[in-house]
Amino acid sequence: MIKLCQQVGIPNELHRDGALEMRGQDTTFGKICKEYKIRSSWTEPYSPWQNRCENMIGVLVKKVRARRVKRRIPKCVWDFHITWEAQIYTRTVHKGNSTPLEVLTWDTIDISEWTEFEFHYLVSYWDNRDSEAKENIGRWLGVSHHVGSALCYYILTEKATVLSRTTFHKRRVPITGDTRESVRISQVIGPEH
Repeated sequence: MIKLCQQVGIPNELHRDGALEMRGQDTTFGKICKEYKIRSSWTEPYSPWQNRCENMIGVLVKKVRARRVKRRIPKCVWDFHITWEAQIYTRTVHKGNSTPLEVLTWDTIDISEWTEFEFHYLVSYWDNRDSEAKENIGRWLGVSHHVGSALCYYILTEKATVLSRTTFHKRRVPITGDTRESVRISQVIGPEH
């Protein structure tokens, strides 16, 4: 909620579900609403149709499931995956002439950062810019804003950690003639596509 207020602006009113962690003045959410003077209301119990966001969450979950099956993406990166799907969705036109993000911010949206790679794409990256540095293998997980310079992205490493990197490129298949390396990579970060 604080990120929304800082990056987009403070909403006048907010309608949400009745989750306990968001109800009442004592909750963190309630304190934020009070501090920023946001009028807050919630849906009736068991009435998700009263909150249009519930339908959007369903759309995003379907997109994640379809892409996960098609590209054999492991469930362990679902949080990066649903974030990427939401970022793509908010930056593409669905009704009318504007994207949802343009309607919210009144800015012209550049989607190129999100479309340069397919989610979970096989990439090579470097830990430093030294020409002698070893090339590492990873998976592209999306745009990493607020870290590094422009065009910085999240990379899932072979050790299943997530790094932010600007120095990487698309990986060409096959990785090497060594089948042990391919097996090791598929066990940790998923099969090649």
